[in-house]
Amino acid sequence: MGIPHLPRVSDMLMKSSIEELVFCILGKRECPVYPTELAFALDLSQDVSPQIFQRMKDIVISIVNDLKIRDSNCPVGARVAILSYNLHADYLIRFSEVYSKKQLLNELKNLDYQRSSGGRDIGSAMRFVARNVFKRTLQGPNVRKIAVFFSNGPSADASAINTAVLELSALDVAATVIAFLDLPSINRAFVVDDSGLFHVINTPVEGDYKLLLKGLHLCTLCYDKCKPDDLCKRPRALSWPAYVDATFILDSSQKMSNAEFGKVKDFLSRSLDVFDISSNPGAVSTGDRVAVVSHAPPGFKPKNRKSPVKVEFSLITYNSKGIMRNHIEKSLQQLNGEGALGHAMEWTMKNIFSTAPKPRSHKVIIVISAGETSPWDREILKKASVRAKCQGYAVFVISLGQFHNAKEVEELTSIPLEQHLVQLGRTHKPELDYAEKFVKAFVRLLRGTTKKYPPEEFKIKCDKFNSQSH
Repeated sequence: MGIPHLPRVSDMLMKSSIEELVFCILGKRECPVYPTELAFALDLSQDVSPQIFQRMKDIVISIVNDLKIRDSNCPVGARVAILSYNLHADYLIRFSEVYSKKQLLNELKNLDYQRSSGGRDIGSAMRFVARNVFKRTLQGPNVRKIAVFFSNGPSADASAINTAVLELSALDVAATVIAFLDLPSINRAFVVDDSGLFHVINTPVEGDYKLLLKGLHLCTLCYDKCKPDDLCKRPRALSWPAYVDATFILDSSQKMSNAEFGKVKDFLSRSLDVFDISSNPGAVSTGDRVAVVSHAPPGFKPKNRKSPVKVEFSLITYNSKGIMRNHIEKSLQQLNGEGALGHAMEWTMKNIFSTAPKPRSHKVIIVISAGETSPWDREILKKASVRAKCQGYAVFVISLGQFHNAKEVEELTSIPLEQHLVQLGRTHKPELDYAEKFVKAFVRLLRGTTKKYPPEEFKIKCDKFNSQSH
């Protein structure tokens, strides 16, 4: 999934902290406090009755009644979009189609129930909202994106929900699900959120719902970061039951420009935030461990006995993010050799992961690639990627630039691709911000669930690979 090109926003980014401070001092206390893009997705799957449809309408109308609706080009108040979904999502009202609160309420009251024979795929609906309703454009430091999904029952595709959580989280979309029945797959996906952006609200089909929606009103729709309500305490960082061994394999070859390499270094430093680094990585079993290796050193060729990587630091070298960041900033230099990702992966599994004592529950290889590997490395890369997946590694790939080899990238990445691959057309800050948030959400999702590698659908390939290797 590539990210559409974004406008230049460097000036806005530099001023954002000042603007936020001014807004906190001078901003009016209306609801919503900040310019808001608000989307509602109504469940119209086959088990939704006219009574349940009316219940969804009533809740949306009640919410809209309490909001300031944007009625001009001035970015004050909320713009509202309404969608319906079953196995697919469709617009009922687009952001651009209503110009006043009165018109919006009339449109809502006139929405008709339509019987459907389709099943329910809320994960697909969430991804549609992430990819189509909220475009990947920076609309200002205080703009909020909120999505409210209704659901009358569970959705069969739990993987699609996990993917949607990754994408919504990477886009800073606050997602709330109003559920008329228990939704275990959504609760499992949302439990890894440590930002306060994701909520499930269980509400009965009959009776008063307004008390149940009080939290949504105060802590999401009307949330004021300058003066938050006492009920809206942001969640603390979760205590994870499982820890991670993660190695970043950084493309430091001549395919990346000096400017791009500098931006990738900054991305790498910020990505460390998601890890709970072990205070004693070589001696205890608690805490995450992170390593960074670069490929490829100048002059490396197969069988010339040179190492295909430069080890920046191993899994047991450092015990704090601060020391790691200092190394990345001051010691990490571009190598400018020929790409050798396959050899780098083989070396990393043998010399970084296998030699570290007290291995963690999850093993992750995060590849940052600036283009396809060298011709003499391709066969090694194919074997290394299969071996890594079959040995239980999660292989996550961030592909930079326009000149990647799509087949090579897909063969390298763990499945499903949507959860393990971020393709960026450029290395500008907004795209790297998206990749950073996606990586962080992925790591939280990985260690907060019981997901195992390789998945069942890949094990047949592993059996074939192992039989050929002996």
